[in-house]
Amino acid sequence: MPIIWALSDLHLSTSGAKPMDVFGDHWDQHDVQMAQNWDKTVGDDDLVLTPGDFSWAMKAPEAASDFAWLGARPGWKILVKGNHDYWWPSSHTKMAALLPPRTHALKKTACHIPSPNGGIGIFGVRGGDFAPLTRYGDKRTAEDVNVWLAREEDELKASIAALDGLDAAAGRVRGPRICLFHYPPIPPGRTHSRFTPLIEAAGATWCIYGHLHGKEVGAAKVEGTYNGVTYRCTSCDQVGFTPLNLGEF
Repeated sequence: MPIIWALSDLHLSTSGAKPMDVFGDHWDQHDVQMAQNWDKTVGDDDLVLTPGDFSWAMKAPEAASDFAWLGARPGWKILVKGNHDYWWPSSHTKMAALLPPRTHALKKTACHIPSPNGGIGIFGVRGGDFAPLTRYGDKRTAEDVNVWLAREEDELKASIAALDGLDAAAGRVRGPRICLFHYPPIPPGRTHSRFTPLIEAAGATWCIYGHLHGKEVGAAKVEGTYNGVTYRCTSCDQVGFTPLNLGEF
């Protein structure tokens, strides 16, 4: 049976414009590391979830070599937008022209990936910080953050509604589902947020996110199973630049 894998925050710059080894020797040629690990673990019918910060490109044409890298990898691929995905086009039509075959990019949309077991539904959203990051010079107010999160909450609802619509159009009974976030969907040290009731009600059993990097992520890395949903950070450096096996689908 096909397998679900997760590997987030690829931070590709295959053009060489922004090498990642400035963040540590373990990032040296990380695209080569990931390609080797991906190719030896992921099958053609498998699914790879990569929620955000796919490419350092600033404009869509600059991401062409990074999408060529992605297209050369086996499996279905699902993206959501990260805070560094400045290349992300302004329309679904432009995005569709950019994506390799069997690749979906979700923004107020959803997808269903088929399998012999009936397949799996994917919905998701970028998310955001739960408080201003004042230690990094963040000038936002608490109200600014709340406005941002309210918008992301609306986009999450739109993505869930899109998946419900896909199921209804296909005459499918709701099956297994996975939620993707870029930012952690739960504040540091907590087990719930404004998003978690929506994730639970939508029927997700996993919520995969990224955004966090380094050895000192602390309480921001919220992982575990809460109310039937398992939360896991799969930023590439957090999982050894190797896709994480989430099981069959």
